[in-house]
Amino acid sequence: MIHTSFQKWVSNAKWFRKHTLLKTKNCQRFSFKELGQLNRHNVAGGVAIGLFVNFLPIPLQILWASLLCVYFKTNLPVAVALTWINNPFTFIPINYFLYKVGLFVLNEAPQLLTLPEFKLEIAHLMTFFEHFISWALTLGKPYILGVFIVSFASGTLGYLLTFLLWEISQKFKNFLKKY
Repeated sequence: MIHTSFQKWVSNAKWFRKHTLLKTKNCQRFSFKELGQLNRHNVAGGVAIGLFVNFLPIPLQILWASLLCVYFKTNLPVAVALTWINNPFTFIPINYFLYKVGLFVLNEAPQLLTLPEFKLEIAHLMTFFEHFISWALTLGKPYILGVFIVSFASGTLGYLLTFLLWEISQKFKNFLKKY
């Protein structure tokens, strides 16, 4: 009952089509059914969007993946599911990997954090924060570079592998039908 009432509400949601972000050529004849279709283009596009958004250090990754799926008319559930690869348990290892990729591309050595002796005095706290901020700023360039490299590479590879595996599975399915 909830599912059917939601479908009726969604199908009558003309306000969605009139939104300023969706008044583009891609979204003129938009149908919510397109977001859940299971064909090789939609699923591969959903995989690409989900993997691309997954590695970006932005809040509300599901929202951004959903908006991109609406714009590019790809599979929404697949993209949303893939944004959960980066979760609280995997956040630190993934971001460390992104930093290491940036260091590798830039051919730099990792910056070590050297802090003065910590004391609870105002003068020492200011020195501590100055050292910490200068260290954090040196991490930015390799990290951002790693984010963009891994995001684009994972999105592209995800699309190509999904498309390829879909084709192989269809050929295998047709092969099994012959025998």
